[in-house]
Amino acid sequence: MTIAIDPDTESAARQLARLRGETIEQAVRRAVRAELARAEQAASASPPADREALVQRTMAMIAAIPPFEIDTNDPTAFLYDERGAPC
Repeated sequence: MTIAIDPDTESAARQLARLRGETIEQAVRRAVRAELARAEQAASASPPADREALVQRTMAMIAAIPPFEIDTNDPTAFLYDERGAPC
């Protein structure tokens, strides 16, 4: 299959092939595969489009939780019974 390219792109492909000691086909294949790998990695690293909505729903659920009342100045007091044993 033939792909039509403009003269600037052809010139760049020929220069790349010459620098690498490859055929034009090898140079283009390597360059396209490298760019494809970068694009796939970027696509998989970016968060899904609905991530912001999920974060907002989660934050709303957390905000709806009533505050935990602590009778002492020790924020870990609820972890222990009256004898100091873990609950």
